[in-house]
Amino acid sequence: MYVTDIQITNPTYRQTLGELSAVVSLCSSERDVRLLCNVPAAHERREGEGRLALIRDAMRQISRMPEIRAGREELSFAPGLMPRDS
Repeated sequence: MYVTDIQITNPTYRQTLGELSAVVSLCSSERDVRLLCNVPAAHERREGEGRLALIRDAMRQISRMPEIRAGREELSFAPGLMPRDS
């Protein structure tokens, strides 16, 4: 899967659980994979770190998909799409 776009929709801070949740979409020319991601909310996070944490959770989830895990499909990203520290 050659990911050409990453979209984050429906970001929600759930105070009672202390977490940030959102739908992270990994888009390619063949398909879109939508993943519900949840990360611990940290008030001290700098701007953009919540987005990066959600993308990291999406990467964790997609790496467990059978076609990726078994090596039948390779995951790659368009240049400049992935943040450097993810």
